[in-house]
Amino acid sequence: MTLERGGAELLAEIEPLWLALFDHHRAIGSAGLPTIDRAETWPRRRALYERLLATPDAFVLVARRDGVAAGYALVHIHEGADDTWPTGERIAVLESFAVLAYERGRGVGTLLLDAADADLAALGIHDMIVAVLVGNTAAEEIYRRRGLVPAMIKMIRLGGGG
Repeated sequence: MTLERGGAELLAEIEPLWLALFDHHRAIGSAGLPTIDRAETWPRRRALYERLLATPDAFVLVARRDGVAAGYALVHIHEGADDTWPTGERIAVLESFAVLAYERGRGVGTLLLDAADADLAALGIHDMIVAVLVGNTAAEEIYRRRGLVPAMIKMIRLGGGG
């Protein structure tokens, strides 16, 4: 297993990993909401990643087995302390974390999250936020084991009205 840290130059390589995560979200029910067409998701996600990776200290980590991308983590930094919880002046946001299904349980996720934590510690950042799709209990358990706790529910309304 190898690990590479970089920026936007790694985005083409993580497209299949994002699509696998998108498919996983659909498979677990997408929180009961409709989803966009699969063909639309990567262009939108890539545009987001390009914006995030253009900010200071943002990075993507790609784990590869035998040269093939098996998982990735994309992290960006929120500037400014939280207004509710006692955080540092900079808070890491784990925007995306994905490991291919056949690689789960083989240490890929641990490698990625350990590397992200080490990179953040080197920047003096110890606080982290991550969003978890409702119903993705496996992801929630991974984050709990790493000391993250549920603190907020993100609500969404589609189609306007009300």
